[in-house]
Amino acid sequence: MTSRRSSVRLTLLALLLAGLAFVWIAAAVATVLEVDGELEEVFDAHLAQTASLLLMRIGGREDDDEIDTEHAPRLHKYAKRLSFQVWERGTRLRLRSAGAPDTRFSETEHGFSTVTESGRAWRVFSQWDPEGKVLVQVRDAMRDRRHVIVDIVKALAKPLLFAVPLLALFVWLAAGRAFRPLARVTDEIAQRDPTRLAPIEGEVPVEIAPLVERLNALLARVRVSLEGERRFASDAAHELRTPLAALRAQLQVAQGAGDEAGRGRALGQALAAAERTTRVVEQLLTLARLEHHAWRESAAAFDLHEVAREAIAGRADQAGAKRIALSLEGAAKTFATGHEGLAAIALGNLLDNAIRYSPPDSAVMVAVSREGKHACVRVRDEGPGIPKGRREAVLRRFTRLDDSGEEGSGLGLSIVSRIAELHGTPLALADAPAGRGLEATLCFPVT
Repeated sequence: MTSRRSSVRLTLLALLLAGLAFVWIAAAVATVLEVDGELEEVFDAHLAQTASLLLMRIGGREDDDEIDTEHAPRLHKYAKRLSFQVWERGTRLRLRSAGAPDTRFSETEHGFSTVTESGRAWRVFSQWDPEGKVLVQVRDAMRDRRHVIVDIVKALAKPLLFAVPLLALFVWLAAGRAFRPLARVTDEIAQRDPTRLAPIEGEVPVEIAPLVERLNALLARVRVSLEGERRFASDAAHELRTPLAALRAQLQVAQGAGDEAGRGRALGQALAAAERTTRVVEQLLTLARLEHHAWRESAAAFDLHEVAREAIAGRADQAGAKRIALSLEGAAKTFATGHEGLAAIALGNLLDNAIRYSPPDSAVMVAVSREGKHACVRVRDEGPGIPKGRREAVLRRFTRLDDSGEEGSGLGLSIVSRIAELHGTPLALADAPAGRGLEATLCFPVT
């Protein structure tokens, strides 16, 4: 399923044109509303002026009963739409314009009035001469006044009709020029691959500078991640080579053994090599999941004391083989906030290391306590410990103490350290209080 892709240029063009149209329409409406009232006054004044002129010129037209306004010289097109009547004593029609009816326009004899005739509205102005002998009525159709308003709107619209295509072309070209740096960045990204993750360089506009910075940061993280994966794969291959070679050698010995006793010893050693290989693979998978955040789920409250109790119970046989006494101290129901599964893995690795490196007939103690805003678990053994100068190094993958005399993959403490980082606290390594052995402290937040 593909998502619809939108064009920034088209969006920008549409927004600008819509904004222009909105502003123009608002301005046109405001103009029409303002002009409408003014035009009404102008039209009324024109009616009154026409009536006054007719009264002044009425003297020489006693024999005519019609004046053809359609052929009057130098009349504005609007003026040609006017019609008038001249009434003697207000009762006898003396003059009228062409097309004017022979009945009075309005019963009102003074000033303005609005009448309706045959479904059409008319504006009428009535005026008597000073002697009160002649009544002049002049009218125009309200529809004609609306036509003038429409003409004004059309006049306002014409510039917009020419401006919109020109503005659209200008915006399209300007947007294309403005987006050239973005196109260059797009080309730069298209050229990137797992072997070429250099940062994007060059001048970029301030608007996309944050995007380029985020991309460069992402490329840097990907580069570091890939380099780590390469090292991880190389180290994993190296670590697996030894137990697999031992497994193969013991199987070959078992295959060539001449008696059952020799075959049994070889198969037992092959089984031990297989178990070591399995343990290394499990630790590698755990570390890989941690590195890829596959364990990142919603944090929840869990009982750290119960996690410690289960971890100890699961290693009773392992400790019993070396006659190591396991003990648990601390109050039950000591709750922490985090990932219970990760806490179990971390504590299990600490216990495995403590049992592996502790001498026979010794003790491993686990203590759970609440310390401020953290719930902590301490694993204390009576082994050789780790020198201060090596404690940071052993937290890295595949790092072992050469003089430890114990087999291992060098992954256990790195797994615990990574889990501690995911919970926002470092793994602390220190000398045991008795002066011999190692004390590892792992803390989890409490909410």
